[in-house]
Amino acid sequence: MSPRVFLGWLVLTAVTVVLTIVVGLGRETSSFDLIEREPVFAQLRDAPESATKIEIESRFGAFTMNQGGDGWVTPERDDYPIDEGDIRRLIVGLSDMRYVERKTSNPERFYRLEVQDIETELSDSVYVKVQNAQGGVLAETIVGRPSARFFEGRASGTYIREAGTNNVWLVTGVTNVQTRLIPWLKRNIVGIPANRVASISVGTGEGAYTISRNAPEDEGFSITGAPEGRKLDGDKATSVSRALASVELEDVRPRTELALPDDASVASVTTFDGLTVNVRLAELDRKKWAIFDAAYTGDPADQSEGAVAARASVEEINARVGKWVYWLPSATFTNLTRPIDDVLVAKDDDSS
Repeated sequence: MSPRVFLGWLVLTAVTVVLTIVVGLGRETSSFDLIEREPVFAQLRDAPESATKIEIESRFGAFTMNQGGDGWVTPERDDYPIDEGDIRRLIVGLSDMRYVERKTSNPERFYRLEVQDIETELSDSVYVKVQNAQGGVLAETIVGRPSARFFEGRASGTYIREAGTNNVWLVTGVTNVQTRLIPWLKRNIVGIPANRVASISVGTGEGAYTISRNAPEDEGFSITGAPEGRKLDGDKATSVSRALASVELEDVRPRTELALPDDASVASVTTFDGLTVNVRLAELDRKKWAIFDAAYTGDPADQSEGAVAARASVEEINARVGKWVYWLPSATFTNLTRPIDDVLVAKDDDSS
């Protein structure tokens, strides 16, 4: 073959490949058993607001979420509230699913699409069941891995298997289901920005101390009870002042189920508006637990906007935390239990 003929064939081949790719990107990559795009869960799609119960099961365990009078809760944590934004995302994701194509029905290949039985060792699938108040099933499926297949101009899809069958499908939409309970919970405990903090008291009796400042614009805190020759470490004071800035739980139990010991550590954070959050803390079974209570400690006669807001915050915080004991992040626990020696430096130490 002459070089000219060979070059011509090479150019023709390259053009053919490019055209094939361009055309392929504009249509589904599905090449068999393509069906009409019907909703996978028509009943849920028609009435998503009727969902009142969701069951989730994976190799990490099983849990249930129910819609109560005040929102979604979980019986596995004594009806602790669920983040309803996550509930909505799951229901919308399931409602929007539409069939794309049928996939393998061979159980030996299910692991490739992560739709194997939950009981299978190291299974990555998630069983999901959604019911209404009458117990009717609105959606039930085993959710597998997302797909990177192109269809309808998008690279999105999910593999699912009909529960109790070998029917596996590629469906539209990517629905990731959290397999552990804790991320579903309303995790926020309390949030007091550091710029609102007037004082923090840590401990009782010998070794107790308070760091404070006179106004929000003050750059640093002062400390009471520091021994001769020592002063407050500014960096540590900043860390302590931020202890309640944004506290999220690691886990939660009812106070009636988990009592803290009488010698639990104590700490109090007070804002310039008169909001005080009292915390009792103890480490039990290598977990750092705490209970929270709020009180108004400002001038009872103060009717300023800040004081009114502080009183409202007291009611809101107590309504949320009043019956619970929380497993705290280590950093929060550390900052609320720091011994006085840990927040002091020598007066001639330039590190403060």
